[in-house]
Amino acid sequence: MSKKMFRIFNVRYQMAVTIWLVCLSVIPASAQQTWTLDLTVKRALEAAPELRASEAEVRAREGMLQQAGAWPNPEFEVGADNHLGKEDGRAGQALTGLAFSQSLPVSGRLGHERKNATAELARAEAEYLDQVLQVEYRAARTFHALQLARETLILAESRLQAADEFQRIGVRRERAGDLARLERLRLDIIRESAQQAVATAEGEYSEALADFQVYMGIPDVPAPEPVRLTLPELPQPLDALLGGLVSHPRLSAARHRISAAQATVNLARASRFADPQLRVFRERDFLGNRRQEVTGAGVSLPLPLWDRKSGLIRATLEGAEQARSQLQGLQRDLDSRVRLSHLHLGHLIAQAKDYRTRILGPAEEMFSMTRKGYAAGEVEILGLIDANDIHFDAHTRYLELLQEAWLEVAELRLVSGQSLTAPAQTTIQGTQP
Repeated sequence: MSKKMFRIFNVRYQMAVTIWLVCLSVIPASAQQTWTLDLTVKRALEAAPELRASEAEVRAREGMLQQAGAWPNPEFEVGADNHLGKEDGRAGQALTGLAFSQSLPVSGRLGHERKNATAELARAEAEYLDQVLQVEYRAARTFHALQLARETLILAESRLQAADEFQRIGVRRERAGDLARLERLRLDIIRESAQQAVATAEGEYSEALADFQVYMGIPDVPAPEPVRLTLPELPQPLDALLGGLVSHPRLSAARHRISAAQATVNLARASRFADPQLRVFRERDFLGNRRQEVTGAGVSLPLPLWDRKSGLIRATLEGAEQARSQLQGLQRDLDSRVRLSHLHLGHLIAQAKDYRTRILGPAEEMFSMTRKGYAAGEVEILGLIDANDIHFDAHTRYLELLQEAWLEVAELRLVSGQSLTAPAQTTIQGTQP
């Protein structure tokens, strides 16, 4: 991404954060805000210290680019002694010399320094965008964990309500003398198991909520209400995702790292010969029985006889080769992860749809019929227990499938380089409202 695009993203991101904070500030303390994935990501980006560190790195590289290519400072020398006073018998001190020295970077070193600094700045900007992807991914995982914990708690409370209904039916049958001791115990166990499930779900929800609030930096905000879990849409075609890998920030950073390494090689080669130094001087001496001024100039040329920087050049060459190999490995790994994540997400979506049709739907119908049959005395307690377990186990597994699918959507965004916030990026379908 170019420096201009990077700055545009920064401006848009800061505007979005400002708007978000203004909206948050006007929410009453007693209100319970509904949190979406987009809102979560924006808040996470605003609170993430990792991004501030990356921004500092970019600013530091801007400073290095500003410094790169600067000529070395000249040297000015002033000399005074009693030489002239001794020669003409006047005694005292006198100004005897002025000299001006300037190193001449004629080896092309400064140009290579600028190229290296430019590449390092581009690398830092790409790594900043990659850090945005990392923060978005972590925020999505935290958000989807909160969603699942909330849905599990709602399901557990529904299970407890069903158990309470069974207890009421049991009380009526007990009064009618149609409830054996064994059946009474089984109803009590159903109710206590449901109560234990609620307690477990409440604990898991509290933990997920605490993790979410800390990561979002909102520990004092009322408990957020996440949107309900739904099935994500199918992703983009695999070819489109693979074609977009070329602009992945991590690959861009690796390519700029190669450019910086090559500039370092050229800089090491240019540094084999030290810069010549121009010296212009004006001196006063005792010549022809009187004080006279002498002006001259000279150039000093270091001779690279013993140190030709061969070890440094070799090290920089290996560094460039290492950067190229790392890019190839990164391309291979991202390509593989995109393919695997795309395939896994497709399987999860298909499995969830099939599960909803073939298991969840029939389980709900069977549970409804069994509850009515038990209330009418047509179904035994063992049939009710079996239908109850099948119904709530099916719902639990379906919720897990939904969360797994959303986590895979987040993984696919990360490995394909698709951001929810950065401009000029195509976000894969399936983003939750």
